[in-house]
Amino acid sequence: MITHAASSDAVAGCDSSTRPPSVGLGGALRRAWVGYQRRLDTAMADAGFGERKFPDGRVLRLCSGQAGSTISAVGRELGISRQGASKVVGHLRDRGYVAVAESATSKREKSVVLTSRGIDYLRVQRAAARAIEDELRVALGGEQFSGLFTLLDALDNGEGERMRTYLQRSTHRGQDGGS
Repeated sequence: MITHAASSDAVAGCDSSTRPPSVGLGGALRRAWVGYQRRLDTAMADAGFGERKFPDGRVLRLCSGQAGSTISAVGRELGISRQGASKVVGHLRDRGYVAVAESATSKREKSVVLTSRGIDYLRVQRAAARAIEDELRVALGGEQFSGLFTLLDALDNGEGERMRTYLQRSTHRGQDGGS
């Protein structure tokens, strides 16, 4: 039987003898997120997508609808200037993930749509995420794995707020002098 401490250690990638005793839940959650991202990075690199940068996946998801997106919409979603969004989109275009064209509705706007490579990137990323989850479910056992979601749901407190909403709100607070 896996104890609570052992299951937490398996997720964090260390055993209790190597974990600093002062690491609290917040630190453990951040380490777990980094560990998850590293596993995802490795899987993406193994599939030929090793040049991943922040916020590539997020921008590709924004542009994945049939109508794509616009550079301005990407900027608003990321909380950055249109110029910054244009740079991010330009890097994705240069690597073959998106195509940029004149907007059908505005001469000032550019439409951004996924290329087949961008579509493949998102497909591979979803499959890699499922594989990581399946691996952890097997390593921990179904009950322990479900316990992780119980913890995460308790932290969410039923709010269901998405990270982008939280980050946008935090960014705006910082701009208007709030904390």
